Amino acid sequence: MPELQNIKPRPHLLIVSNDVVDAKMAGPGMRYLELARVLSQDLDVTLAIPSETTLQVPNIKLVRYWDERPKSLQVLVENSDITLVSGYMVEKFAFLHQTQKRIIVDLYDPFLLENLHYHLNKPLPAQESLNNRAVDVTNSLARLGDFFICGSDRQRDFWIGLLASNGRINPRNFAKDTSLRSLIDVVGIGFLNREPRPNPTLRGIHPGFPEDARIVLWGGGIWDWLDPLTLVKAWTGVIAEYPQARLVFLGTRHPNPQVLPHKMAEQVQVLAAEIGEKDRTIFFYEWIPYEEREALLCEADIGVTLHPPHIETRYSIRTRVLDYLWARLPVLVSEGDVTSEWVKEYGVGKAVPPLDVEAVRVAIAQILERPKSSWASAFEPLRDSLNWSQVVEPLRRYCLQPEYAPDRQIRKLVTPTVVKRGKLARVIEIWRTEGSRELLQRIGKKFRRRLSNSKSPKT
Repeated sequence: MPELQNIKPRPHLLIVSNDVVDAKMAGPGMRYLELARVLSQDLDVTLAIPSETTLQVPNIKLVRYWDERPKSLQVLVENSDITLVSGYMVEKFAFLHQTQKRIIVDLYDPFLLENLHYHLNKPLPAQESLNNRAVDVTNSLARLGDFFICGSDRQRDFWIGLLASNGRINPRNFAKDTSLRSLIDVVGIGFLNREPRPNPTLRGIHPGFPEDARIVLWGGGIWDWLDPLTLVKAWTGVIAEYPQARLVFLGTRHPNPQVLPHKMAEQVQVLAAEIGEKDRTIFFYEWIPYEEREALLCEADIGVTLHPPHIETRYSIRTRVLDYLWARLPVLVSEGDVTSEWVKEYGVGKAVPPLDVEAVRVAIAQILERPKSSWASAFEPLRDSLNWSQVVEPLRRYCLQPEYAPDRQIRKLVTPTVVKRGKLARVIEIWRTEGSRELLQRIGKKFRRRLSNSKSPKT
């Protein structure tokens, strides 16, 4: 039919999530699900995930891949036009260095900096070994991508330094676009294009929450690089002034069973018990389904995320803080990251110095003394600039007209730093640098994953 001859097929984008995408998921899974949803309006999108899922998402094909079966992902990459990858995938899937497909690298998570804090309590040789591995992976990502995305302009400056050190800031890429936006641009986190749905479940319903409860919500994971301890230390002062206040922590365990529990989750529960408030005015939940989080966001009076002062903070962008802003929930956040600057600029909460117990107590009291509704109008400017359709635009633009980076042919001559090592060599390295206990934990984790995979249908 002549009228159909000029119809151009939609590009096929493969988004590879390195984390669980299911009813319960953490920030990375949430990010890739929402990216897929928005981009499916203009592209054919497949979302590849590392575990089984109960989700069914209109216009998105959800497909399982296996770390130990590289071909399960390779066939998906080779049948797409563009593939988005991140993190340690370049180490797990060596074929990515040889594919002719266009590659987008997501640098949203500065794991190189995150890991410095995550592994801080390990023996120094183990820290050095893990850091060297992270550096190798990060450099390999820099060499791989035709296009890069990151979480903020502040992050972009950091990653441009990485690209420069790996030869990616060069005459060929500069000649194409002197701003380098066609090489690396900002695609952060956005708001859903709808209002959050209220469904009261705590106040006047849960026996620990009176009708007049003022709910303070820690709405995400309790990770080792965050600081819930300062919040709990300030809590006795809060309830002295507001006896009806209740503190709710989500995320005592990661929704991905392969992720070991963070020590901070245990420490904060121990501290809450020591001050006599655990299960009295402080409540802990393992995790809640993604859709159900909206009910808590609507019901809460304050959303809190605190962190100690370290380098990861400067370049992070907390997914859960974006949830607070979407729900017009006044925010209490430590100073130092980009979201704290938004809080101060738009007047949507309070930003406090890191580790300052008294400042946290005062800030909570100042927020609670105002009706929650009085904060609502301050959120409107953010809702215009941070909706998903706006945030995703640089990525959409690239995918609709995907190109190889101008220096792609030169990069083919460079041997990737990340090399797949023999299994025995890797076992010896872990034992030498991290000790027998860590080695046994990793062997147990691998065994559990294989056992889980053996029960899953093979595709």
